[in-house]
Amino acid sequence: MTDTIQVISDFDMTLTRFDYNGKRCPPSHNILNNSRLISEECKAQLKDLLNTYHPIEIDSKQTAEEKLPLMVEWWTKAHTLLVQQRIRKDLLQDMVKESDAMLKEGYQLFFDHLQEHSIPLLIFSAGLGDVLEEVIRRCMENILQIGFLNDKVEERKTSYLNAYDIVLVKDETMEVPNALLLCFGVALPRTSS
Repeated sequence: MTDTIQVISDFDMTLTRFDYNGKRCPPSHNILNNSRLISEECKAQLKDLLNTYHPIEIDSKQTAEEKLPLMVEWWTKAHTLLVQQRIRKDLLQDMVKESDAMLKEGYQLFFDHLQEHSIPLLIFSAGLGDVLEEVIRRCMENILQIGFLNDKVEERKTSYLNAYDIVLVKDETMEVPNALLLCFGVALPRTSS
């Protein structure tokens, strides 16, 4: 049975805690946004973006189709601001350590059960991959980062190549991640074509 099971999960507020001892835990983007390594001007601009777009994100009256272009716009603007900060990857460990981000209680048992039964955990998130990796680094042995680059390919290709182990350009499928899982000996569920 376990050779046909895989767990697909979001990261922020799914694997991580929403709060701890009454204090809100940050989602992955806020780990950077709140860091001492980010300029005050950038923090103010990121907060303005949050105040503009977060109400749209959680508005139950708008459809996903209405929200999607605005969420992409938000992500693009925030990403541009963060790139301008020239954050070095080697500083992420300290940024995560300084934050209040933490995995949910019981994560170790959950991860251990998955590993014991060879059940893959696939994390799909709009969060920042390097930050997610750092938060869970102590819990996972191997992390392969795959970046899907679909917009402004030539302009963003170099930054993606620097940030990810594998970069997929204009790929609307999961063929490469699935092929990699097969290479690593993970049995994927059969689908009817």
